[in-house]
Amino acid sequence: MATLESSTYEQTVVTAPTEPSTSSKFDLDIMAPLLRELVSDKIIDEPKLSQDLDSARSFFRGNTIVDDAFLLSNLKWGQQVRVNIKKDQNPLSLFQKKDLEYEAVDSCHDQIVLDCAVPCINTLPTFQNLIFRFDTEYAYGVRACDKNKDFWNFEFFTEQYALSRRAEQFGRELDLWNTVIRGLIAAPAITVDAKLAATHPTHYWAALGTVTAVGRAAITQANWYMVTNFADVNPTVFMTDEAAHELIRSVENPYNLNRSQNVVNTFEDWNVPGFLVSTAVKEILGTVNSVVIMKRSPWLTVGGGGSGYTGLTTQFPLWSEDTSKQYVAILDPRVGYQFAKDGYHLVINPYDCDKLIRGMIDTEYVGSGITFPQYGMILEFTASEYV
Repeated sequence: MATLESSTYEQTVVTAPTEPSTSSKFDLDIMAPLLRELVSDKIIDEPKLSQDLDSARSFFRGNTIVDDAFLLSNLKWGQQVRVNIKKDQNPLSLFQKKDLEYEAVDSCHDQIVLDCAVPCINTLPTFQNLIFRFDTEYAYGVRACDKNKDFWNFEFFTEQYALSRRAEQFGRELDLWNTVIRGLIAAPAITVDAKLAATHPTHYWAALGTVTAVGRAAITQANWYMVTNFADVNPTVFMTDEAAHELIRSVENPYNLNRSQNVVNTFEDWNVPGFLVSTAVKEILGTVNSVVIMKRSPWLTVGGGGSGYTGLTTQFPLWSEDTSKQYVAILDPRVGYQFAKDGYHLVINPYDCDKLIRGMIDTEYVGSGITFPQYGMILEFTASEYV
């Protein structure tokens, strides 16, 4: 039972009327005991950092080579697939030729000399094989204590499940890009043009310098090599926004000057999330292939504090891990592959007095990597210090 202290409470009793007070006013001091903090029932999101990559809409199409559908439909009989490869053959080795001779029949004419035999040649193909297998298990989901479900908003629970799923798709595509770029650097294809091989023996052109100084010539040469030396390659040029701006600033021509003679550039959304296309850079390079800028999520790079680039580390595919180098990647979509199988879908329900967790967790088994390194080329430049 509530009690009233006589020192703080006085009962109002009937007294003779008085004149209104003139020494005090109605203000916040009077209202203070009645004021309380107001909490809106609306929740707004903090501005979100970008995470555009999406495994559900990937650039890479190497699955057409892997034949992953065959693997995924026969997992009870085997968990890896071996694909036979018919080796390319030198066309100059697939036929034989010899000079024909004539002999004099009489003093007026000659006739061709033919023996009664044909060359005993054969053009049997040779084969190798590639093995594709799973390499990573991914998991996404959410759990919560069911005991206090009446005390929190259940919409958060389902929303977090969707966010976890989207984050897993972002991470999967990021991992694939890093696997492809790092793989092409570690084990690049051999340059097939003998003259170019004298200066660039592999498809990894290291330590080229700055994009401003040599980017235009190097990227154009590399792209032309890819287009003309492989029969069915359709490459796309990928670069950082820093590299794109360096190219824009490195040359003044009608493609990057507006009517006021100012250098301009515009980026437009590509049909794959996480990328922008630059018509200006494409025109500067003089290529028919798309020039694509890879967006850089802030989540991918962390700093060690201090000034400059000291202590920076990154997972951004087109930078080296310490951000001191940037890469231009010329890639055919078939260079990378990623196949996935839905793993276990776990629905968690409370089932005992000390097991009151409710949730959903899903797993995926994923295989990813490089099909043929010939489908890709990496050019290494010094990292830009400006955008």
